[in-house]
Amino acid sequence: MKLRLFQCIGILLTAAGLLNAKKVISDKVLDNGLHVIVLENHTVPLATMGIVYKYGSFVEDSENNGLSHLLTHMLFRTNHLYPTQEEYLNRIRELGAWTNGAAREEWVSFFGTLAADSLEPGLELLSESVQYPMFTDEVMQFGKQSVLSEQEEALANPNYILERSVAQILWGPYYFSRKNYLGKPDVVNAATFEHIRLAQEQYLIPNNAALLVAGDVEPRQVFKIARDRFNDWETGSDPASLNPIPPVPPLMANQDTIVTQPVNNVEILLAWQGPGVQEDMKGTFAADVFSFILGQRTSEFQKNLVSSGLALKADVFYYTQKWKGPIYVRLTCRPQKFWEVYQALNNEIQRFVNPEYFTDKQLENAKTMLEVNAVYERDSASKEIHSIGFWWAVTGLDYYHSYLDNLRAVSREDIVNYVNRYILNKPHVAGALMSREIRRQLNVAERSLLP
Repeated sequence: MKLRLFQCIGILLTAAGLLNAKKVISDKVLDNGLHVIVLENHTVPLATMGIVYKYGSFVEDSENNGLSHLLTHMLFRTNHLYPTQEEYLNRIRELGAWTNGAAREEWVSFFGTLAADSLEPGLELLSESVQYPMFTDEVMQFGKQSVLSEQEEALANPNYILERSVAQILWGPYYFSRKNYLGKPDVVNAATFEHIRLAQEQYLIPNNAALLVAGDVEPRQVFKIARDRFNDWETGSDPASLNPIPPVPPLMANQDTIVTQPVNNVEILLAWQGPGVQEDMKGTFAADVFSFILGQRTSEFQKNLVSSGLALKADVFYYTQKWKGPIYVRLTCRPQKFWEVYQALNNEIQRFVNPEYFTDKQLENAKTMLEVNAVYERDSASKEIHSIGFWWAVTGLDYYHSYLDNLRAVSREDIVNYVNRYILNKPHVAGALMSREIRRQLNVAERSLLP
């Protein structure tokens, strides 16, 4: 998540009423297990509705890595009432809806936004689409072409190639597929209707899904429509029981990778296996706060690496996941300063647990910035409902409800424990992106970042 800075204190004051998500979210679980979540916001006469599944690449081994991505592109193209893509899209246009879908590591979603007075017909279409999709040859070809195009576009991006190279080492050859949400081209190409139907039957079921509705809506009306339209959706077996997720294999030693691409500057990417919500929920909050401490311009990290003139840019990220999230430190530098920057970065990491490395004020500033970011994401129902869908799938609603309170509770000791457990002297992957010519000039070995 990119850091957004707001200078106006008024934002915090006027947003105070938004910080307690429990006050604006209503939810019920239907008899078939479908979790219905409603976010009421009457600011504008719009409604956003969607379906989110606890599904994604995290359930995929190397033999089926890409099916969740493909299935996402095949959903909401046809159903038994609108059996062709043209008919289905015409109905979307009649409703005046704007739609989008996504597939990531631990969630798959589809959302649409339309006028609030079209809520009921919109939910009717959504219900027909999730319960009675039609997977035709036309839909299959559309899905495959869409996924393959995304994969080709990603592989044309040097930064993606670096990230992928680092991730393959970080998660290991037998687990990388579960973090590779784009999928494998050969799996997508070879996918059949049998593969798609099996995935649909196992994961696209009400007891593995949430129906989310936000905007100028009344919760009681939404719950009534949900019961009328979705309650007959047949429950399936618990996916977690059918396909248990294996533990993430630990990274046993430091490893390096060098990616050569036609770039002008050098990118350095360090990655660690970070906390996961299932095994260390407290660590996920410390990870967020510490990342924002290091992102402050006044931090020792930024002053020593960027303000000093060594690096052009330095960022720290943690990605919250149920099954271990990655921690990334990324720097951009001029080629002639590569070795100096790389050594300075490693020295800086060793200082992370020093008592003077960050001040109490910087700790509180980081919490405030995270809080402001949360408020910014909640400034419209259509944006917030996407966020709620992500947190529901990855962590559960309780995590979302208590997120800000848990951030405020993060202490200096929590951050030191987090750094010691996941970063300091822990196995990591170090990757560098540079051109072949720069690699020769700097005398960088093929798979080593030792000078």
